[in-house]
Amino acid sequence: MNRKIVWFALALLAALALSITAPAETAQPEPLYLTLEELSQFNGKDGQPAYVAVDGVIYDMTASVPWKNGEHNGQQAGKDLTREINEISPHGVAMLERVPAVGRLVVEMTPEELSQFNGKDGQRAYVAVNGLIYDVTDSDLWKDGGHMDMHEAGNELTREITEDSPHGLATLERVPVVGRLVLSLSAEELAQFDGLEGRKAYIAYMGTIYDVSEHPSWEGGAHYGIQAGQDVTEALDKSPHGAGVISQATKVGVLKQ
Repeated sequence: MNRKIVWFALALLAALALSITAPAETAQPEPLYLTLEELSQFNGKDGQPAYVAVDGVIYDMTASVPWKNGEHNGQQAGKDLTREINEISPHGVAMLERVPAVGRLVVEMTPEELSQFNGKDGQRAYVAVNGLIYDVTDSDLWKDGGHMDMHEAGNELTREITEDSPHGLATLERVPVVGRLVLSLSAEELAQFDGLEGRKAYIAYMGTIYDVSEHPSWEGGAHYGIQAGQDVTEALDKSPHGAGVISQATKVGVLKQ
């Protein structure tokens, strides 16, 4: 047999063997960004995972034997246990070395609240991109709350960072995520989101704005004669189902008073 053919066959077999034995790269799950209210749902009960937050990091204790059923030495999962773990627990943060970190604890801010964090007069410097709020206070690229004399902290900069900046999101890779940006709408602005003619369907309940665009009980932006785009607190409180009809809705903002 021709020597070149033999070598080709051996190389092909080797390549096939590598493709079979080489471990496939597994995609890393996107980190979770949860508020304290959202974290409380992950208490290890009724099939829910058991998460706890320590120093802003959220850990998954679900598979940890000491956290069976979401409880450990009187502590309940679904909470920020920074003080309890760091100061009271005999094991301290060492107990977290064997459990996975799955996300970060964040706060929700409106654009008005974000504007206060402009890096001036001792304030921290925050910027919002794609709905997430980044703390750029300690970044050398954001000295005194400014970046390249073009961008100022305290603002929503999605377009500026993702489209205009030559570095894109790379400028934010080494800074922590500390929050999520939420809408702040007046009653007049809320009225534009009525779910009609392709518009989003938003409703306000107890000062919180929810997106019911995909909610099964709000088809076409309406629920038993109640049209989206308004404050439905009184109507839902009188309804036989109450606030249960928005249990699957996503919180997107707050209603301006």
